[in-house]
Amino acid sequence: MKTLLIAILLLASINLNAKTTDMYQHARDMRVSSAHQQNVKNGSKKLFFATRAAKKGNVVAQFDLAMMYASGNGVAKNERTAFNWFHKAARNGHAEAKYYMGLSFLQGRGVKKQLHLARYWFKLASKAGYSKAVYHLSKVEKVLFPHANKGNHYSMR
Repeated sequence: MKTLLIAILLLASINLNAKTTDMYQHARDMRVSSAHQQNVKNGSKKLFFATRAAKKGNVVAQFDLAMMYASGNGVAKNERTAFNWFHKAARNGHAEAKYYMGLSFLQGRGVKKQLHLARYWFKLASKAGYSKAVYHLSKVEKVLFPHANKGNHYSMR
């Protein structure tokens, strides 16, 4: 009798534990779902306001939209649309957008690969003070002009 009672209590305990685990999992799933819905909601709000400001010429909003489309953050990833927004921001003087224009042409993201245009945009970004562009500019120039500095160095013997 005592063993039967212990067995019943043990089964009830396991059943309660399973229900508690299920309830916890359900609550966790709801929290994750809610957080995802909140991110989607915030992303669509950001997209709405950034698009509105970008169309009015706000250079920061233009760059933000480009980054959203390039990464797929809050929107469906679209490299061509990202390129278009980078181009608008770059034409409006955004130094980092000029750098991303160079990367777009270097890597063929949203456009056909064109090293001469990559060089052009990296040069503009460098002149605007964006230091990362200097590195890429030198790399592109080494590819475009492989014999440029040959013979101009002095050997140290």
